[in-house]
Amino acid sequence: MSTFSNFFMQKNFPKQAGFKKIALIVGAGAVENAWQPVVKALNSHYNFDFQLDSDGANSIMARLVYLLRFYSTGTFPDAEKGKNALLVEVNEIKSKISLHLRLAQQNKTIRARKELKEILYRFVFSEINRSVLISTNWDTVIDTEINFLGESNYPKNGSDISALHIHGSIDSPVGLYLPSEVTREAYRTKEEDSQMGSIHGTTWGTIEESNITILYGLSLDPLDAELCQTMAAGWSSPNLREIIIINPEHEKVAQRVKLLLDARYAAEISGYSPNDLTKKIKY
Repeated sequence: MSTFSNFFMQKNFPKQAGFKKIALIVGAGAVENAWQPVVKALNSHYNFDFQLDSDGANSIMARLVYLLRFYSTGTFPDAEKGKNALLVEVNEIKSKISLHLRLAQQNKTIRARKELKEILYRFVFSEINRSVLISTNWDTVIDTEINFLGESNYPKNGSDISALHIHGSIDSPVGLYLPSEVTREAYRTKEEDSQMGSIHGTTWGTIEESNITILYGLSLDPLDAELCQTMAAGWSSPNLREIIIINPEHEKVAQRVKLLLDARYAAEISGYSPNDLTKKIKY
C-alpha cells in the first residue's frame, strides 16, 4: 500500500527503481453533494425566498470579495467602517459554512464518491511510490476517507495524513478562501497574507517535485486564475512526467492543462471518466 506524506520537500524518500512522487489534487467533484452544505449555510444567513444553487452561492461569495476590495481600497468617507462591517459579516458566513460542512460530514450527507477507492488502488497506492494529497475543498471528506485506506510515513496523529488545503479548511473558518480571492488582498492582515502565500508556495513546490499529477474532480476553472498559475508554476519542472485527469469532462480539462504547461518539459496527458477507469484517453 502506498505511503502518503505531507510534503515532498523533505527529500528523504528511498531511491528505488521505478520510484515515483505523486501529487493527488482533488476538487469539489470528488465529493458527493459537496455544495449542498454551503448552499444551506448561505440560505440560513440570507433567508432567500427562492432555491439557491451552487452557481448562485459562487456569485454571492464572489460579490462579497469584490465589496471587500472596494471598501478596503476606497478613500471615500466611511470606507474603513464599511470594510470592517463587511469583514464581520463575511466571517460569520464562513463560520456558518464550516458548521454546515462539519455536520454534513458527520451525517455522511457529503461523502467521497464511490470511485475514490479504485482511483487510489489503480493510480496511487503501491509499495514504492510516495504521494501527497492537495485539496481545494474546505471539507476534509477526502482526507478522512484516505485515512481509512492509506497510511502516512510522517504520522502526525497515529497514522493520519494531513492534506494541504490550498483554499483553507473547516478546521479554521476564518481562513476559508472564497471564490475569486487571491493571495494578496488589501483587507487581510500581513499575517493572514503571509500564511496564505506560504500555503500556495508550498503547493507550487510540492507539484514541482512530483513526477505525476492526478487531477480528480477539479476543473481548473479559468476564473480561478491563481490556482491555474500555481499549477503552471509547479508543472514548469523537469520532474514532470504525466498528468492524469479524472473527470466526466476530462477533454475540457485537458485543454486547460495544455495551456498551462511549459513547452520545455513534455508530459503525457491522459483522461479518464470516473465511471470507467479502464479506458484511457491520451491528449
